[in-house]
Amino acid sequence: MSTTKEKIIESGIEVLLEKGYNGAGLKEILDTAKVPKGSFYHFFKSKEDFCKEALNHYSDEFTPILQQYLIGSNEPPILRLQLFFKAMTEIFESQKDCKGGCLVGNMAQELADTNTPLRSRILQIMETWNSYFVSCLDEAKKAGELSRDTNTSELAEFILNSWEGALLKMKIVSSAAPLKNFNLQIVHILRCY
Repeated sequence: MSTTKEKIIESGIEVLLEKGYNGAGLKEILDTAKVPKGSFYHFFKSKEDFCKEALNHYSDEFTPILQQYLIGSNEPPILRLQLFFKAMTEIFESQKDCKGGCLVGNMAQELADTNTPLRSRILQIMETWNSYFVSCLDEAKKAGELSRDTNTSELAEFILNSWEGALLKMKIVSSAAPLKNFNLQIVHILRCY
């Protein structure tokens, strides 16, 4: 059973995914969580503090998926990447009208120019996520699936940036088509390495 703080964070993530940081009001977050207003300030100093915790929670929920697919699988590394993105596509496609997207990517789009503390936290999360892609690509390089001169850090960053861009386009067109296109193109791109 969720604690009151977890209820606020989980409900807040839903509202943030739907309305963004600037569009999400505290009243709406608390109404969604079905908790009184005083509860918010008991757990969070400010909306910014809440958003940091929401980002942390979102990342903590997502990290085991990265580990499961990219590190903890016995499949060949490139296949792991393909299976990961296929699974993520299915998850995002199941969202109503492909709305929501990635909280980290959404917050980066909205706040990177205006909120330095949240921008810093978003960057840390993305760097952590990127490290899983680097590890998987390093394994692919060792296995001969990628050429020896492949810069796995740059390739991992390109893949993650491209995926986040596909998620943004998914929201614009209300369709998983950009994610499916990403899945097709990433196969071709990785074959070039």
